[in-house]
Amino acid sequence: MRPHGGTEIFKFQGQRMLATYHKPAGPDGKRFPTVVFLHGFPGSEKSVDVQRELMKRGIASVAPFFLGAWGSGGKYRFTTLPEQAAAALKAVRKLPFVDKRRMGLYGFSMGGWTALNAAAEEPSLKAVVAVAPVGGAEMVGPHTLDFITRLSRPLNTIAPKALAADFAKAVSSRDPGRAARRIKAPLLLVHGDCDQTIPAIVSKRIAKSAAGKVRLVIEKGATHDFLDRREKLTALCAGFLAKSLR
Repeated sequence: MRPHGGTEIFKFQGQRMLATYHKPAGPDGKRFPTVVFLHGFPGSEKSVDVQRELMKRGIASVAPFFLGAWGSGGKYRFTTLPEQAAAALKAVRKLPFVDKRRMGLYGFSMGGWTALNAAAEEPSLKAVVAVAPVGGAEMVGPHTLDFITRLSRPLNTIAPKALAADFAKAVSSRDPGRAARRIKAPLLLVHGDCDQTIPAIVSKRIAKSAAGKVRLVIEKGATHDFLDRREKLTALCAGFLAKSLR
């Protein structure tokens, strides 16, 4: 069969969680190594370029949309993101084209924070990538409410003040540096040194905390979304994942 894309519907706490997938070319019944992609906040950048490059390399991908985001049901909350990721991983393992023995996790920004925390509870993963991940308590400051208010507009979520409090609770109680100490899979951290949203020092701190095999790439001149160098980011991340899932 030719490469194929589509949509699945998962469930989390009784709510519908939409997920798109990319399946490589191959015969019916073939199971592929698979990467689960976790979007950021609010999730405008979905890393589809990385997913399509993986598809060319014979690796499937599934990208769930967190509750309250981009057609999924429920309300968006930061504190439930790691549990949503765990539920998505469980659902993805049941898909007929997925080789559950060869799975990886990719997260961007808030999705990177989620990927690190989820991976700490998933020892069977073969690779983890976090691009410009959100950090811990250092992310909370005087501008947090304005930031949350502005970016949450596309989402179905709770009131801005409550969401900002939820964010502070999430990042303070689930520091990604602590999570990195428990990740067993090879870990790739990528950050731009001109990131004005999340400073690169966050990824540097996470890398120092990691107990397992970790690679830290600080891209000179790159901003948060890597929009002017997506090809380089795609090649780096897809190459790392393909090698790890081989």
